[in-house]
Amino acid sequence: MSGAAKASDSPLVLWDIDGTLVHETRGEGSRMQMRAIHDVLGIDLERPGFGAGATERMVWTRLFEHAQLPVPEDLTPLESAIDALYVDHFAEVPRVAIPGAAEAVATLAAAGFTNSVLTGNGRPVSRLKLESAGFDVTLFDWDAAFFGREWSDRVEMAKAARARHPSAVIIGDTVNDGACAVGSGIPWVAVGTGGHPRDELERFEPVAWFDDLVGRTDELVRVLRDAVGYGFA
Repeated sequence: MSGAAKASDSPLVLWDIDGTLVHETRGEGSRMQMRAIHDVLGIDLERPGFGAGATERMVWTRLFEHAQLPVPEDLTPLESAIDALYVDHFAEVPRVAIPGAAEAVATLAAAGFTNSVLTGNGRPVSRLKLESAGFDVTLFDWDAAFFGREWSDRVEMAKAARARHPSAVIIGDTVNDGACAVGSGIPWVAVGTGGHPRDELERFEPVAWFDDLVGRTDELVRVLRDAVGYGFA
């Protein structure tokens, strides 16, 4: 991997993607999954309600359970289908980077941090989102990342990240990111770029709050350096 240190060599920054690095398109993921089910299995399913932050694995499960159908033991064909759908989708409708996010990623890499992601998406979709928004994806350690394709529960995913990477910090914009932090013991930085109220996020005791990251990369570096030992034994 070029452009960034490996996670074993430096503190790890686990970025949320939607609302933190790129502008979110709400409901897009579940719509894509329903289309993949139609294309692969020839089944049209109704969309149950999903709260923000549902992982890909959770959505697959709920779609089938809501239709009172067994969840396929092998989701690989559906996962391959959704990845192909996103390739075409982002070619036509690329994601848009949140102002200041790409600069923050580059600054953290230069300051000795390892950028990675903790996201409800799968690995291919995560990379496609960031690439389509103009991010340099070589600044992320993808082997240190955690993806919702493998996890139904975001907090359990964060616990696994905490066990594997004791010196990690989460950056996110939703209560789900805060719940991951509290549930796993990983300190976190809250950002207002996803439009969620500050008082709502501060209930999860972030180590810092940023309305946005424009022009504040030096401050972010200082906050994360202080946070590396925060909350760890």
